Amino acid sequence: MDEKVISFLRKVYREHYFKNRELVEIPSKIASREFGYIPFGGGMVRHLSFKSPGELMAELVKQAPSSVYCSNAVYERPTLQMDEKGWTGAELIFDIDADSVPTTCKTTHDWWFCQDCHKGGMGPKPTKCPVCRRHGVNQMHWSCRECLNATKEQVRRLTDFLTDDFGVKRASINLYFSGNRGYHAYVKDERFDTADSPMRAELANYIKGVGFNLKTIQDKTLSLPTLGWGRRANLFLSKSDLSMKKNNQKTAEQIIKANAALIDESVTTDVHRVFRMPGTLHGNSGLLKMKVETLESFDPQSDPVVLGEDAVNIRINYSPEFYLKGRKFGPYDSVSTKLPTYAAVFLLARGLGDVAS
Repeated sequence: MDEKVISFLRKVYREHYFKNRELVEIPSKIASREFGYIPFGGGMVRHLSFKSPGELMAELVKQAPSSVYCSNAVYERPTLQMDEKGWTGAELIFDIDADSVPTTCKTTHDWWFCQDCHKGGMGPKPTKCPVCRRHGVNQMHWSCRECLNATKEQVRRLTDFLTDDFGVKRASINLYFSGNRGYHAYVKDERFDTADSPMRAELANYIKGVGFNLKTIQDKTLSLPTLGWGRRANLFLSKSDLSMKKNNQKTAEQIIKANAALIDESVTTDVHRVFRMPGTLHGNSGLLKMKVETLESFDPQSDPVVLGEDAVNIRINYSPEFYLKGRKFGPYDSVSTKLPTYAAVFLLARGLGDVAS
């Protein structure tokens, strides 16, 4: 990413934060949180602390970073190194990303891009770029309606587990679109705040169906309980032609596939993780990490688009087609064109083009 692109992106992000301070969600116990950010063209800056919302917002406008992060944990001394921070608890957070959800559409929008000659193509990345024969080829991941909707289904499953199996109130689950291709679920329930990593791993494994089999939940009459995984097994079997047999592994695997939520366990178990801060822009897309009030009606290709419509002259190296705000863009291959700011940032932040004069 050259200096001209970095300067443009910082300008857009700075103007956004200056004009839209109300979109940034300030976390509770702000003085006890660890903050961090990634500047455009730089590496992560961590172990920061802010005493007030005003101090935090002033820093966002000043730095205009690519990405902004905040810890799920609260600390006694958030600016010190990890083993000296004084951990006192952490919110329980789940992450579901479209990349981890198996869908047939992936073969139609997976593509590669060469960092050396700036050429690209559809499909899995080759060992060498077929154009320049160098090895600087990256696999790129796009998304479409099919995989984004499939990701929503995983969020519904997660919510079902949290409310039905763990007694979490629906109002205590805050859902956020990540700003890219996934969702984060924040559980505002004090019962989990002091849970350590092994306990969170047990929660994650339960939700993923790790270790589930019919034998462990059946009694001597082969009946299934009406709670938890037993309820899910009963419902699945009532709609299928599979027989219920003791320790029928094939049946158990299909029940898991039909009910488990494909969460990222490493995210859930990390009690020191910093997460993209709600209400901030994603560094690779320019889309907003935003709260999802109604999952069914939320449009991840439109609702998080908050940057402006002003036309920007850019040269695009390569890009498959994509959709934002109901508009189709691309495909592009070594072309110069004008795009609205939000679409230009979507490509430039990924290193797929340059700002033209």
